Amino acid sequence: MEHNVTLAAESTDVPQSEIRRRIFSMVWPATIENVLQMLVGMVATAMVGKIGAEATAAVGLSTRITQIVWCLFSAIGTGATVLIARAFGANDRQAAKRTAEQAMLLALGLVVFMALVIWSKARFWLILLFNPESQLLESAYTFLRIAVWGMPFMAVMQVVGAILRGAGNTKTPMQIAFFVNLINVVANYVLIYGVFGSPALGMIGAAFATLLSQFVGAMLALFAITRPLSIISINLKQRVQTDLQEMRRILGIGIPAAFEQLFWQAATIIMMGLIVTFGTNALAAHQLGLNAESLSYMPSAGFGIAATAFVGQSLGAGRLDLARRYVREINKWGIILTIFTGGLLLVIPTQIMALLTNEQEVIELGAIYLRLMGSVQIPQLIAGILNGAMRGGGDTKAPMYIGGLGLWGIRIPFSFIFSRHFGLGIVGVWLAMTLDLLTRFVLTTLRYRSGRWKSALASDAQVLAKARVS
Repeated sequence: MEHNVTLAAESTDVPQSEIRRRIFSMVWPATIENVLQMLVGMVATAMVGKIGAEATAAVGLSTRITQIVWCLFSAIGTGATVLIARAFGANDRQAAKRTAEQAMLLALGLVVFMALVIWSKARFWLILLFNPESQLLESAYTFLRIAVWGMPFMAVMQVVGAILRGAGNTKTPMQIAFFVNLINVVANYVLIYGVFGSPALGMIGAAFATLLSQFVGAMLALFAITRPLSIISINLKQRVQTDLQEMRRILGIGIPAAFEQLFWQAATIIMMGLIVTFGTNALAAHQLGLNAESLSYMPSAGFGIAATAFVGQSLGAGRLDLARRYVREINKWGIILTIFTGGLLLVIPTQIMALLTNEQEVIELGAIYLRLMGSVQIPQLIAGILNGAMRGGGDTKAPMYIGGLGLWGIRIPFSFIFSRHFGLGIVGVWLAMTLDLLTRFVLTTLRYRSGRWKSALASDAQVLAKARVS
């Protein structure tokens, strides 16, 4: 059963209660999906963490490499979400279907090639990007060579999810995430520890468990997008013509988002290279801290998704005033939720870290990280919502520029200054991260209030009109 929240062109005013209902109808499935991913990520990380700090570090390094590829698919996903949201706002289902088909062609045409590039040169990429010690290198190499084959399945899930969210359907991606995460937890338990007759595979078991769950998720996503009754239905048996103009529209909106992610991943690799120099415990504390921090920001991530979809639909319907009202309401409820979730990081950081590892030094270091991140959760949330709103308006370059400035102008240089010059070690890196998030919050707020994101709609509307005529 699907859950769709779409906004056809409306000439009458929309009551605030209806805006609130629409927001929560979209946000709660996206929030549950993110919470599921967060909880399962914590459970899986805890299972690997019990093996030891080296296993945790190896998985972390491997994951950083595969996440670089997601930059490409974030371009496809972001472009598809924005264009489909606008098409639904304008009540143009044919345009939405055309965008969905071309997004799937782009994703499937590129992901296998990328997987082969990483698989064939896994050791090379690990040495080039991180240059870890020999034992850690071998562990990460073994994990990466297995995990990389989940990338095609993840690409299918990611793009299908983006298509459905643009149409206002966040319930189906949530349902898929539920089954994927359930399988992941069970398979991790069985394959890591060797229960129910399975051999104890340790870290390798975690890689195979992830691969299995991703395969199931891709099959469910394909079923969801090919059902005749789906809000957007793609017929895989029917040959789809390549539409280069539509692909350019998708990438034209999405590529800045991809570069934003690429900036993030490249900066993260540099940061990881710095963090590795502080020892395995520091690297493990950072990796576990990242997972634990998702306890706060994952539940609120659904508000950013809602901002993109509702702003896109509102502008597609020609309702700029409605777009602004959606953003105000989304901000209000996102802050209310984050006061609670971010507060957990400030109040019980040690207890949260103790759930993920038994190593006391890692727990104490990770608790410092959680306190620092907890102090900036609300600014991070607001920046995420405003970035989502600007993307919905087609202004994907501003978040890219702001993200690049924050990472390369604040986070990286100050990480080296605080950690090396002032001798703060890993804590100096985390202080620089905090400063980066505050800077991006200020710049994003100023950009959104300037209203420049509204002008991005005009040029795209002209392209859409030409596509309809042709």
